[in-house]
Amino acid sequence: MSDAWVAIDFETANGHRGSPCAVGLTAVEDGRITERMHTLIQPPAAYRHFDPYNTRIHGIGPSDVETAPSWAGALQQILEFTAGRTLVAHNAAFDLGVLRDACSAEGNPWPTLRYACSLVVSRRTWRLISYALPEVARHVEVPLEEHHQADADADAAAHVMLAAIRHHKAASLDQLLEELNIVHGTVASNAWSGFQSKSNHKGNPSAPMPGANLDADPDGALYGKTVCITGTLSRMKRAEAQAALADAGATPVKNVSSTTDVLVVATPDPRRFAIGSEKSSKQKTAEKLLEAGKDIEIIGEADFLERLNS
Repeated sequence: MSDAWVAIDFETANGHRGSPCAVGLTAVEDGRITERMHTLIQPPAAYRHFDPYNTRIHGIGPSDVETAPSWAGALQQILEFTAGRTLVAHNAAFDLGVLRDACSAEGNPWPTLRYACSLVVSRRTWRLISYALPEVARHVEVPLEEHHQADADADAAAHVMLAAIRHHKAASLDQLLEELNIVHGTVASNAWSGFQSKSNHKGNPSAPMPGANLDADPDGALYGKTVCITGTLSRMKRAEAQAALADAGATPVKNVSSTTDVLVVATPDPRRFAIGSEKSSKQKTAEKLLEAGKDIEIIGEADFLERLNS
């Protein structure tokens, strides 16, 4: 069975993700680039204005898209080209957001597809100062001289993912994601699931811990953190807090260990404490880890909610 997928990159007319004005696609099969597609796009009517800032970045203006396909026409071309293959994008949260928002703006149902993010894979593969596409492309020795040209960026994303596959000695994109403990993101009609870490819960299989949403804002205060909660939260149930953590790109865990980054201490439940103790076993474990030099934070509910909302 061949390993086939398609790298994709959108450029937008303005700051709204529902304003695609160009798309580039690069098809890969068994480790080789096999074909490419590029088209300008007339953005959906609600977001058709061109912001001078965007035009300065990619060079596309209103006159360039006068005879370009509408979003519906471009989407049809995209789906025919991808033919059900997995999409790859560098910062897939943006590019898949463009696809969803443009469909919503025109009243089109979201197409059914699955995707992977070369930005997330890069973070799990190399230690770099920056994971912006030009920097990662330079690291894997793929010059990117026309950054913000959709076809050039799609090519670069394809090369970055191919380099990661080679680095991990994986036989395919699916095997690479399996080795990195990542689940494909998916889009379906009016529903989507972000590119995620697999759940690390090993207890009751009927109640797994949610995996981190790797499409969350990487600048979020809790993104990439492993977080445990002890006590009773006053503003939400623990399961809701764990789901919110995963949505923010954090990994919720049930117990404190040397890999825990943050312990949230909420209102204690005295029924769960030993006689004469005012601290949960999780808090005691976290304090011992702190004393041993481990980098773990102990924060209260107010601080937790502030970081979650940031």
